Order: sequence, then structure tokens, then C-alpha cells
Amino acid sequence: MDIWIRWIAKLRWVVVAAWLAAGSLAIIALPNLQDVLRTSEQKFLPAEAGSVQATHLLQNITPNDRSLSSAVIVFSRSEGLTRTDQEWIDGLMDRIDSEREEIGVTSVVSAGTQPEIADRLLSKDGSTRIAIVNLPHADFDEATKTTLGRLKELLKDAPEGSSALLTGSAPLSQDFQQSAESGLRRTEMLTVGFVVLILLFLFRSPIAAVIPLLTIGTSFVLARGIVGICAQFGVPVSHFSESFLIAVLFGAGTDYCILLILRYREELSAGNPRDRIAALSRTMSGVGATIVYSAATVFAAFLLLGLAEFGLYRSAVGVAVGMLVTVAAALTLAPALLLVFGKAAFWPDSGAAGSQRRLSRLWETFASLARKRSVAVLLAAVIGLTPLTLLYEGKRSFDDISEINPNLPSVSGFRQAEKAFGAGELFPVTIVVTAKQSMRTTSGLAALEQASTDLTRLDDVREVRSAVRPLGRKPDELTVPGQLRKPNVAELIQTIVGEQESLIDGLKTIALSSAPLSQGLLGIASSVKQLQSGLSQLIVSQLGGLKRLNDSSGERHHAASERALDYYISPDGRTAKIELILDSNPYSDRALDTVPLIMEKLQHSLNATWLEDPQAYAAGISAKYGELRDISLRDFVRTGVWVLIGIALLLMLLLRSFVAPLYVLLSLGLNYLITMGILEFLFVKGLGYDGLSWTVSFFVFIIIVALGVDYGIFLMARFKEEYRPGQAAAAMTTAMRSTGGVIGSSAVIMGGTFGALAFSGVDTLAQIGVGALIGLLLYATLFMGLIVPACACLLGDANWRPFHRVRNPR
Repeated sequence: MDIWIRWIAKLRWVVVAAWLAAGSLAIIALPNLQDVLRTSEQKFLPAEAGSVQATHLLQNITPNDRSLSSAVIVFSRSEGLTRTDQEWIDGLMDRIDSEREEIGVTSVVSAGTQPEIADRLLSKDGSTRIAIVNLPHADFDEATKTTLGRLKELLKDAPEGSSALLTGSAPLSQDFQQSAESGLRRTEMLTVGFVVLILLFLFRSPIAAVIPLLTIGTSFVLARGIVGICAQFGVPVSHFSESFLIAVLFGAGTDYCILLILRYREELSAGNPRDRIAALSRTMSGVGATIVYSAATVFAAFLLLGLAEFGLYRSAVGVAVGMLVTVAAALTLAPALLLVFGKAAFWPDSGAAGSQRRLSRLWETFASLARKRSVAVLLAAVIGLTPLTLLYEGKRSFDDISEINPNLPSVSGFRQAEKAFGAGELFPVTIVVTAKQSMRTTSGLAALEQASTDLTRLDDVREVRSAVRPLGRKPDELTVPGQLRKPNVAELIQTIVGEQESLIDGLKTIALSSAPLSQGLLGIASSVKQLQSGLSQLIVSQLGGLKRLNDSSGERHHAASERALDYYISPDGRTAKIELILDSNPYSDRALDTVPLIMEKLQHSLNATWLEDPQAYAAGISAKYGELRDISLRDFVRTGVWVLIGIALLLMLLLRSFVAPLYVLLSLGLNYLITMGILEFLFVKGLGYDGLSWTVSFFVFIIIVALGVDYGIFLMARFKEEYRPGQAAAAMTTAMRSTGGVIGSSAVIMGGTFGALAFSGVDTLAQIGVGALIGLLLYATLFMGLIVPACACLLGDANWRPFHRVRNPR
């Protein structure tokens, strides 16, 4: 460190200029992370997931309609749509359909283009009508944004008193992105403003406050550009990526700068104040390793998120890249700035030392309590804190639409459609069935009908729609185009004609064989012949009418059958879809639990038909979130274990102990459960949420463990530095007196940067921010102030088992 600082001292102006130049270049030359996000396809589920495979297979049904997103136009009038409304809607949809290329759509599903499903597009009360517009580009694509803008312009001319809104996948995604971006700007401003206030309060010096801001601001700009480059090469990103970069880099980076600056001032006071290089060298020797190990825990935790299956979790891996840049700035740019500013760094230095002494005395009081009442502190912690962990019931919400501002047009349109049709109608479970032979045959349709019938018997399934029942009703008979049967009445008349001719021939035979009866029988035969002739003419006339009627109805039946087959079955007949309308909300646990039962029943039904090697895959909201629920749980367990192992190894290397890392990790785990209990109580019991957003528990765990352990490292590293055999209590008292203020200030800053996410306008980020704020402040005060010191004092020399501590020569 002495050599390192002497090089920094010689090249301090070069170091500062190089960092500022790199930051400026990043703004100009490196890609903007938000721009990259808009053009990146969001692939959050693994390719082998059933819903992903189903989505790809659905394209086989309409190979000429390769749409990647869609929008739903919702027309409504509270007292019921009028004839004028219907005519305007029909004209608008015809225009959109005829101008598809100009507007930028691939196809239109409306009462005009799909008359066989017109009943499904109009609500039962007649108040709402919907139409679906399929789009060629992804939800977040700029071309999609342009198309949605054109559609919104067309909807402005809706008849007075009616409502025409745009909702569906693409509009909701676009509004979510806009809401997230505006929230991100608010978060950035709040974070920077909060950090400035804390730094001014802590240092009582504008110069000392500028050093962390320049260091972290430059590293953040550079890190964001590097993450943008990584995203172009396949590193997953999401709307959470930049939010976490802001919170983690400003929080952790500022913590490192505070630790460095306060220790530097301490060394200046203890030695020759004019020998700044020597003081900085001693500072880096004392806290350099602490900063590296602390950053390493954050780096390892977020890097290990790359092992997750769920793309949203993996999108936080960019924070690991940001930590590399931040720790490099903390070890080079911050020391260089301290040397450049010289003695002016702490100007005017009025009141800062007094504030630190007051904080030191407060933490010394905590240390005394932990030293003298170790057992009592630990017992009180267990008895007092355990009930708080019981508040956490693990209630999760999968309703992503509730994340967005309810006043946005896309959300209002969705709620109107949901009210008129039901959520199950808007988000059906779509099942894709594949087979090795065509299902565009009578036998194939019979197999689909058998499967549809079996599915209707399941609980929570309200209606089943397929090629044989496009409106959800069971068909009278199974036919395919080209195989229409004549009415049974025609067959009966033809049979009667044949029987009459047989009777006449029989009468003639009898008359010829019996002369006495010949005259009478021949008369009867003649009468019957006349009757038969008249009846035959009538029959011929009726048959002609029936034939014309049969031909006419056959043509109409052929056209409905043809459209239903094209809508539900691929041209080669080997891929078909079945749509199920559920009674429960598609986002509910009941709906998510129903999908596996549906798939099990369907596979059993298909295996009993003549179809060879049938396979089924489920798509839709319920199917996707059912998979995400399972994947997120597996990711939590697997990734959480790896993160804990990685942090444990780093703590063992830093502290040269197995025992001390153990109780530090246990304290982190207890702190997490307490935090989640409080957080769930606030949002579910207090604010009336159905549950915490389903990703919150994972991200709060990562943040509390990866960042909370920093405070453990700050304290335990100084404890290790001050420790002498048999003097654990004295060493902990000194450690708490010297680092308590740093830990408290760092927790306030880190908690504040995450707490700013509460104003992001996105429920998930708000809950993560509040959870991080609660957890970090709780850990920095209760655990670092009492519980962990009590453990250290109680264990004494056993803290360093199985290694032996050698007396520090200092």
C-alpha cells in the first residue's frame, strides 16, 4: 500500500484527469443503457420452459402472421354501444385492416375479419367490444411505439360519449417502460440530493463532500456505459438494472469513500498533519483490504445471480460490473482527489470532529452493554425478535398490471375489458397440441373434441374453445370441408321411391299369373302407377329443393369450418391450439395451480386417442407465472446458497476464522426474516396489498446479505486489527468506537439510496426499496450495535478458531 500510494501521489493529476476523461467519453461514446433496453428482447424464461415452446409453436398455426406483440382496442359505452358506435367501430377496423402495411400491423382480429367469433368480441351486456391488432415487432421496439401512436390517433375520433382505449401486451409494456423511466429519473435526483445532504452533515465540509460525489458519479457513468456494451453482447438487462446500479453504486461507493476519508482524517490527527502521503499510506494499509473485501462480497453476490434461470434475476448481474469500476475508483480516484485538495479537503472543519466524537461515545455505550451483558443481550434478541419473523407468511402477488399507475390509458382500458368480459376471457390458458399426423381430418377433430370434453370436466375451467367448438359449444356433428353429408330426409325419400317401385312390379307379377284377378289387379296397378308417378314428380321436386338447400348450407358451413380450422390448426394439421377460460383470476394462486392439472388431464386424454406421440404445451399468463413461481423458488434456494457460500469464504479469508463468519451469517439470516415480516405487515396488513410482489423476497435477500455484510466487515476487520489475546472486549470497544460512526452513516446512505426507490412509481421497486431501508438500518444498529458485539465478547479467543491469532506487532 505504501508503494501504491506513492505512485498515486506522483500521478495524482494524471489519475484525476484520466477518470474524468473516461467519464466524459462514456457519456459521449458508450451506449445509453435505457436505449439498449428498448431495443433488447426481454427473455426472462429459459428456452426449455413450456410456455416459451408453446409461444414458438403457435407461430406454426399462422405462418404468414409472424407477430411478436399485440394490442387490444377496447370500445365501450356505459349504457351500451349504439348503432352509430357499431358502425364507427366496423369502419375503423376495416380501415386498419386495409391499411395494415401503412399503420404497421400484421393482422386484425375483429367481428369483420373473424365473423365466426364475433360473439366472443362483444360483452354480454353490450357495453364493450374488443378487437385485437397483431404487431410485427416486440413490445419495447421503437417501431411498436410508432404503430401504437398511429392507432391512438385513429381512436381520437370515437363518437361522443363512448370510450376507445388501447391496451394489451404492447401498450401495457410501453406504459410500464415510460413509468419506470420517469420513476428512475426521480430516483436519481432523490439519491444524489440525499447523498449530498448526508455528506455535508457528516463532514461539515463542501470539499470533503465533493470527493465521494466525483468518485461515485464518474464511476457510475462509466459503469452504466460498460453494462450497456455488455448487454449488446448478450448480458441480460431489465428495467431493474439501472435502478440497482444507482442504489448499489451510490450507496456502497459512498460508504467506501466515507470509510477512507474518516480514517484519513484520523491518521492525520494521529501523525504529522503535513505528511499527507504518509497519512494516506497508513489509511490505505488499514482500510484498503476492508474496502476490497467489502466490494468483493457485493461483486460475488451479484455475479452469482448469473446462475439463476430467471432472466429478471440475471439482469442484476450488471451490478457486479459496476462494483469493479466503483472499487477501482475508490482505490485510485478518491485518494488522488484527497491529495489534490490537500489541507483544503476538510475546510472549514467546524463541528465535524465534535459530531464524530458524539457518535463514538454512542457506539462506546453500545459496546459497554454488549460487553457487560452479553448473555442478556442475546436472550433478549431471541425472545424479542423471533415474533417479528412470524409476521412473514410468504404472501406473493403475480399481478404485474397492478405495478403500473392505474390512471394510465392502457390500464384503464384493461380494467374496462376485465369488468365487461372477466379476466379469464382476456387472459385464457392457450394449449398447443402437436402430433405426427394431421388433425385436419374427422378423426383428428374427434380427438380434439374428446380432449375438449375431458377438459370441461375440470374444476375452475369455465369454457373450452377449439377447432371443433370455436364458440365453446359442443358441435352437433364432426365434419371437415369436402366431407359434408346430405340430410337424412333425402335418404329416407329415396328409400320410399325404391320400395314403391318394388311394390308395383310385384302386383304386375301376381296379375299375370292369375287370369281371373288380372283385370282388377291391373286396374289397381294402374292406379298405383299413377299415384307413384305423381309422388315421384313431387319427390324429384323436393329432392331438387333439398339439394339446393343442402348445397347452400354446405357452402356456408364450409366457410365457417374453414375459418375455424385456420384459426385453431396449422396448415399442415400437425399443430393445434385449445383455449381455456378459467373461472378464477389468471394471476391467482388457484389459476396457477390449475394449469398443471389441466396439462395432466389433457395429456392423458390425448394418449387415449389415435394421435401418435401427442405433446402439449401451455402458454398464457397463468401458465407463464406458474412456471415463474417454480423457477423463482428454485433460483432463490440455489442462488441464495451460492451467495452465502461465497460470502462465507470471503469472510473466512478476511478474518482467518470459521467461528466469526458463522455468527455474522446467522445474524444476516435473522435480520432478513425480521425485515420480511415487517415489510409484509406494512404492505399487506397495513396498505391492503394482496401480497408482496413476487420478486421482492429474492432481491431483498440479495441486498441485505450482500450489502449488510459490509457493515460486518467494517466492524470485524477493525476488531481483528485491534485484537490482542485475552482482550476481545477491549478490542471490540475500540472497533465500535472507531467504526460505529462509519457504519451508522453508511447505513443511512445505503438505506436512503434504496429508500428513494419508494418514489419510483413501480410497486416492486418501492417494496424492494422500503425492505432494503428497513433491513440495512436494522442491521447497522441492532445487530452491529448489540448482537454481533455480544457474540464476539462472549466467545473471546474462540472467535478465531480453528486458527490461532498472533499478537499484532502494533
